[in-house]
Amino acid sequence: MAYSPLGANPVTDSRESLSRLQRRIRLFEFIGIVLTAVLVGLATLIPMHGQLRRNVDLTVGYQVQMQAQAAGQLLASWSSIAAQLTSRSQIRDALHLYNEGRISRSELEAFSIPRLQDALEQSPQVIALLRLDHEGLPAVAIGKTIPEEFWRIPPTGVRPQEVHGPFRLLGQDVMIVSTAIVTRDGVRTGTDVVAFDLSKLRDVLAAWSAMPFAYGAHVYLFHSAEQRLVQLATNGAGFVVVGEDDPVRGALHGIRAQPQDIAPIPAGEDRLMFAAAMADAAEWQFAATMERRVLYATASRELYWPIAAILLLMVASGALMLAAVRPLSHRIAAQSQRLALAASVFSTSGEGILLLDADRRVIELNPAGCRMLGLSAREVRGSRFCGLVIGEPADPECREVWRQADDGGQWQGELRLRRSDGTAFDAWVSLARVRDEGDRVTNYSGLFVDISARKEAESEIRTLAYNDELTGLPNRILMQDRLGHALRQARRTRNRIALLFLDLDKFKPVNDSFGHAVGDRLLQAVADRLKLTVREGDTVARVHGDEFVVILEGIDTPEPAARVAVKIVAALGSPFIIDEREIRIGTSVGIAIFPDHATDPETLLRCADIAMYDAKQGGRNGYRFFTEDARAAGLLPG
Repeated sequence: MAYSPLGANPVTDSRESLSRLQRRIRLFEFIGIVLTAVLVGLATLIPMHGQLRRNVDLTVGYQVQMQAQAAGQLLASWSSIAAQLTSRSQIRDALHLYNEGRISRSELEAFSIPRLQDALEQSPQVIALLRLDHEGLPAVAIGKTIPEEFWRIPPTGVRPQEVHGPFRLLGQDVMIVSTAIVTRDGVRTGTDVVAFDLSKLRDVLAAWSAMPFAYGAHVYLFHSAEQRLVQLATNGAGFVVVGEDDPVRGALHGIRAQPQDIAPIPAGEDRLMFAAAMADAAEWQFAATMERRVLYATASRELYWPIAAILLLMVASGALMLAAVRPLSHRIAAQSQRLALAASVFSTSGEGILLLDADRRVIELNPAGCRMLGLSAREVRGSRFCGLVIGEPADPECREVWRQADDGGQWQGELRLRRSDGTAFDAWVSLARVRDEGDRVTNYSGLFVDISARKEAESEIRTLAYNDELTGLPNRILMQDRLGHALRQARRTRNRIALLFLDLDKFKPVNDSFGHAVGDRLLQAVADRLKLTVREGDTVARVHGDEFVVILEGIDTPEPAARVAVKIVAALGSPFIIDEREIRIGTSVGIAIFPDHATDPETLLRCADIAMYDAKQGGRNGYRFFTEDARAAGLLPG
């Protein structure tokens, strides 16, 4: 008979040991699941959060660039207005006579003030004008008094014009534009100091508060040359000069904000700053600061669902692993987590995401891409990417795209993509190749964003920069560009060009009697009639106030210019019906011929301007050709 010690039971001990081992294994499995979930979550959420923050930075940086561009355009327009005031030749010549002591100050004011006021009536943003003589002393003053501490004397060389401010002038915020006045011989004869009202600039900067991320934001303007930093008041009512110890000044000091690749700059412990240079206003920068917490609140909220998904998958995978084949369950759970996270990013992204195979056929398109293209993922699958691009799939552009993607690993740029209804939109597209361990291309990934709204905004800005806002005609900048191009073409073809300079007669009484609204509609009607008097290829431009320029190309003799001038005088001499009122005006036309009178744009314009004044002195409502008497009299360089 076998013997066993008292209380010993091998079967029971074995079962208890196995039970303990199973519990220990389950405990380790549970700990492993938790640790794996935490690590996977951190490895996924940290890069995702970083990418979301970078997307926020890109969005804010783009908005800062747009604000800087809009503000720069406004500063450039003020500089253009100040330059137009300075460029008036007769007033400039009168200042030169005053400097030489040939006329008194009272005579200078009597001659200059009416002409300058006529120009200023077309620029309501100008609240004060001070014209200094060659010694920097006041000669002519219009509007509010500009204190001497606001005067700036710019050089006559590379930058004959400077913008300073903002300053507080008699309870009103102003920007000071100083422009050197130079004679035709290049001699400095004085300086124009013009004060502009900042209500439009405040409106442009205050638009920042409408941005969804701009709660609690502060907006600044920085003049790098003077190290002058001003902040737009939180109520948008004015500007406040920032102290020397402000961290924003420290962040901006010594840096130069670039128009691209804007990144946040620390501006204190809890604030970030974005700054952008104004391309159209040298030495000026636009900056905005925001609280980190407010700026990245959206990025943090985007992580709520991924975190919830990770926790849910952790619990589910733990239960499956404890009940089923543990190694397989662990593997399935890990794969499920990765796929769920990737699918979450793929499906919730606001940008279009494409997955392509090695033959460049679409495997999958995310919901944002489906919305942009107006197609379902099923309709796109199997089609070639180039089929979505406007143009044939084998066109050179598409081949170049794939060549760069294959050679360099990626390509990005603008393409026009086709929607399902046949319309197209501009998109910023980024393509990248994917290789396996054998360095073979297995897939391509693509990302695209609709940039139509941005391009439309850029087009509108370009239109405002080169076209007159009231009449839609080319402005002085575009006119000068076309005139330069026409002169180059005429030199090659040995043809003549006629430049007609028009100034409306009796226009100021219309403004005084009926108001500027009627005057504006009259200018629009004048523009419509002028366009009907010239050929389709000729240029009609409004250069200032009631002054227009017509460029006639490809003429052999001056006679066609005279015929067009007669048509213009007749067209503008006929009555205009504005608001059921019959309004009669006229026009004086000065004509200069290339190359008979001048061979460069500036001199040709001056010749036509002198001929126009000759027409006015000759009785108005007519035209005159430039004569050599003006050159002999010293009005033009010989």
